[in-house]
Amino acid sequence: MGEKMRKVVVFSGAGLSADSGVPTFRDSNGLWENHSVEDVATHESWYEHNKQDLMLRFYEERYNQYKNCKPHAGHEALVKLEEQFDVTHVTQNIDSLLEDAGCKDVRHVHGRIGMKKCEWHKNITTLDGDGMFKCDYKVETLKPVESGEKCPYCDGKLRPDVCWFNECVHIDFEEMKEWVREVKYEEGVFICTGTSAQVYPAGYLLSFFSQVKEKYIIDLKPQPVADYVLLEGRASDLLPALVENLLK
Repeated sequence: MGEKMRKVVVFSGAGLSADSGVPTFRDSNGLWENHSVEDVATHESWYEHNKQDLMLRFYEERYNQYKNCKPHAGHEALVKLEEQFDVTHVTQNIDSLLEDAGCKDVRHVHGRIGMKKCEWHKNITTLDGDGMFKCDYKVETLKPVESGEKCPYCDGKLRPDVCWFNECVHIDFEEMKEWVREVKYEEGVFICTGTSAQVYPAGYLLSFFSQVKEKYIIDLKPQPVADYVLLEGRASDLLPALVENLLK
C-alpha cells in the first residue's frame, strides 16, 4: 500500500469563479433588472410571494452566462494539488468550474445550477416532521428550468437546485469535524479562497479550521482571522504560486 496522502480542504466562494467571468449579483449594485435579491433569491419569493416566473427567468440568464465560462489557472492549480494531496472542495459557488477543471471531490453548499429538483425536496428545510418537504427528486439538467415543469414523483413544480436565502445549506458539520481532525493531526492544509466567509454558516468553517497549523486566506481584501496567512489578490494569480509551494 502507498503512503497515505495529506489532507487539504479548500473552501471557495464567488471570487474564485469571478476570475472565469462568472458575474456576481453584487456586480450590479445588488439589482437585476431593477429587482432586488429579495425578489429572485429568497425562499419566500417562491413559496409565498408568487414570483416563480421571475425567479426562473433570473436563473435562466445565470445558467446561460455560466455556459460560456471556463476554468482558469487557479482551478487548474487545484487539480494539480491532487497529485500529492487528498483534496476536498467545499464551495459556495453554484457553477461546475471545479468539476470542469478536473477536481474530484466537490461539495456544493449552495447547490448547483446544473441540477433541478422538486420544490418540495427534502433538503430545502431542516425542520423535523415537515410534511411538505419530503420529495427526493433531483437530477442533472442540460437546460434552464422552465415554467410549468413538474416533478415526476409528486407533481410539484421544478426549480433550480440552488439554496436561496432562508433555506438549508448543504453542510455536514459532523463530516467537517472529521476533516478538521485529519488536517490538524496529519499535517494537512486549509485554504479559503474567493470569499470573506463573513456570512454564516460559512463563517463557521474559518472558526473550525482556525486550530489547523497551515492555513491560508486568498481574497481581494482578506480580513484578519486568527493566525491565518493572508494573501491579497486574485485566486487565478495566487493559487498557482501557493500550490507550487505546497508541492515542493
